[in-house]
Amino acid sequence: MDEINQYYKILELEPGASLDQVKQAYRDLAFVWHPDRFAQNTRLQAKAQIRLKEINEAYGKLRYFLNDSQPQTIPKRKTPSQTQYSSPRRPPSPQPSPSPQRPENSNANNHFQQFSVHTHQPHSATSSIPWGSLIATFLFYALTAWVLVIYKAPVWSWAVVEGVAWMGMTVLAIEGTGSQRCWAIALLGAGGGAGWIAGNSVGGIITALAWAMVGCSLGLIAGTEPKARTVAAVVTIDGVIALGGFLAGNGAENVLLVIVGSIIWAAAGFIFGTIVDAVIGLKTGTGVGSMLGFIVGAWVGAWSAAWNSTRSKAVAIALASAGPNIIVGLWVAIGIVAGVVAQMVAGEKLIELFNGFSTFLILAIISGLGLGFGWWLSTIIV
Repeated sequence: MDEINQYYKILELEPGASLDQVKQAYRDLAFVWHPDRFAQNTRLQAKAQIRLKEINEAYGKLRYFLNDSQPQTIPKRKTPSQTQYSSPRRPPSPQPSPSPQRPENSNANNHFQQFSVHTHQPHSATSSIPWGSLIATFLFYALTAWVLVIYKAPVWSWAVVEGVAWMGMTVLAIEGTGSQRCWAIALLGAGGGAGWIAGNSVGGIITALAWAMVGCSLGLIAGTEPKARTVAAVVTIDGVIALGGFLAGNGAENVLLVIVGSIIWAAAGFIFGTIVDAVIGLKTGTGVGSMLGFIVGAWVGAWSAAWNSTRSKAVAIALASAGPNIIVGLWVAIGIVAGVVAQMVAGEKLIELFNGFSTFLILAIISGLGLGFGWWLSTIIV
């Protein structure tokens, strides 16, 4: 039964699905993975052929299994008189059914010809140019450039923005599809670049390093699918690092107390939350009490230690003056991350229409035009 369940999984069905559901799932997947849909990309076409072969095999096995497991009805025997005077009946014509096997030596144009009536659509109807995502990419990069010029950001900030953009485009062109690894790398770069520029604007190189680390980890989480406990732990630790980097960049003393205080309070909160879970008999397996205790404890410890570190007048003045820079850094971070996301969404569609190099070239031109337009707009408005 494990093998049968695996075939169900290949067809994206729950074990025990009916024969009609199997047929419908087979038709849908055969259309989605038809190699003709990837005629412009030989690498994706090869992947589609492999996937289609798996779908073929799973459908054939399940159809045989479900037909064999259905109860057979015994036909009633006709009497001689019924046989003699009954009108001759033409045997039923066989219904066309999708063949579960694909010839090994057939070309891409012969795959699943039985579906040509039901599923064949023009290439332009299924894969159109993503104008909306391309326009969004242009506008977000224009916003980023406008903010950088208005607030006289360092020249290297432009290199960071362009490097982040090119990182996502390069990975997408190499992978040939918007895979999870591709998104993770792109968002990791976007988070790191955004954190570096934002941190440098509010606290210099020390804050930039801390916030770049935070941005990288948050981008990696956004590009993957971690468990809730992992997300809570990473976000909490990132918050403490961001606070410590902010204080260190603005001249606060005893910043190490922020880290130590957060660790002590987080441990205490985790223990308290675990006890609460045990007392109330929480059986969900998520450990809500321990998770909340860890988060609250870490933040209480970090902020209480931060309060002691910022009592000096010089640090208070530095923190107050950093307010406008925080807004600038936030806008830059939003522009970079949003631009990369829009760029990746557009790239996923473009990679189906063109090859990797053409997709890279289109996205590079769009992002470059956006940055140039933002720079030009800043010179006109200001």
